[in-house]
Amino acid sequence: MKNYLIAVDLDNTLVYEFDKYDTKSFELLKTLSKTNKVVIATGRPYRSSKYYYDLLELDTPIINYNGALVHNPKDPNFKPQKITIDKQIVIDLVKDNMPILHNIFCEVGDDIYLLKDTDEVIPFLHQEGGFLTIGDLAKTLKENPNGAIVMTKKSTEQELENYIKTKYQDHLKIRFWNVQQVVVAEIYSPLTSKGNALNSLSNYYNIPKEKVIAIGDGHNDIEMLEYAGISVAMENAHPDLLKVAKHKTDTVHNNGVYNFLKTFFKL
Repeated sequence: MKNYLIAVDLDNTLVYEFDKYDTKSFELLKTLSKTNKVVIATGRPYRSSKYYYDLLELDTPIINYNGALVHNPKDPNFKPQKITIDKQIVIDLVKDNMPILHNIFCEVGDDIYLLKDTDEVIPFLHQEGGFLTIGDLAKTLKENPNGAIVMTKKSTEQELENYIKTKYQDHLKIRFWNVQQVVVAEIYSPLTSKGNALNSLSNYYNIPKEKVIAIGDGHNDIEMLEYAGISVAMENAHPDLLKVAKHKTDTVHNNGVYNFLKTFFKL
């Protein structure tokens, strides 16, 4: 029971309320990392996942931005894998959607480019460790970002989705987040998925799919669980994720990752 590739999501899988974490699951993953490859797979930027990467004492690559960035902080010889969208897409999003737009930001690595400073955007920035630039993105954004987060007025989901599908067809994807106050949408490349990133790391380590374990809770974990031979959804996972998972475990508050891995590895 060794030489597995174990990919684990952070929020609502290992971490809850943004910065509280499941200590039992972390300790077990740290132990398992001695004889297996443990990988964090998160939608977060590296700057707000580094703490957990270091806490697990990992030396493996980390999957950030839902697969748009894969790099190894401990191995300079590992070639980073980056997926971006054209910066003009972000600029056009602002220009074409001003009547419904609240705010928009995007990231290049750990640097943040924000249209305007508003209170509602603060919880989404994960600003610690990143350089923040605020202002007209047509002037400030010089490189292609990993994607973009758009905030619009309530009940504008269909309008925004129609805009993306009409203008970009299959060249751009949109995913809405479950947020109460405003509409929050993630804009990203069709190539971006945790599943593609996990496939790449499986090949990198020469670990077959049958020995790949993926654990998550969100809609952005679907491709990752579809790829893995051993797919695990948290008990309170997105309904669409529960449909593709072969196994189900407890919530993060009930040490779900720990409970599954302890049973699976017969510890």
